[in-house]
Amino acid sequence: MSFLLSNKVIAAQEMLKTSSVRVGEPAPFTDSLKRANEAGNVIVMTLFPNPMGCRRCDSMVDLIKGEAQVYKGKAEFIVKGGEDMLGATDEETVALKRYYGFVTMGEPWTFIIDKKGTLRKIIIGSLTKEEMEESISSILEVKE
Repeated sequence: MSFLLSNKVIAAQEMLKTSSVRVGEPAPFTDSLKRANEAGNVIVMTLFPNPMGCRRCDSMVDLIKGEAQVYKGKAEFIVKGGEDMLGATDEETVALKRYYGFVTMGEPWTFIIDKKGTLRKIIIGSLTKEEMEESISSILEVKE
């Protein structure tokens, strides 16, 4: 007897593996995250699985490029992994995936970190433009 799990069940299981980071706690930084934080920007970091198993990642890359222009000077967009096999095994990418408990499951994971360095949101899967803007705007509107 075999069972099929829905994508929501799989996503919930994968999210439980992010025990190394929690919303509301300080986010672990690598060099690129530290530079973005020191510049006073909200950080929108998207981690992609390897390029062979990434679903709808092309649309996320396009969305991120567009939003990076909209929020220039307010939010820094950092994309790691998935560009190619070398990008997926880059030293900083591997460290970020380990720090953030990322599990390759074919979906991009987006982490939003406020100006104080606190992790504010974890989003598993692709986003629409509206969802991305709502997520970023809600962080930018928080009083320092």
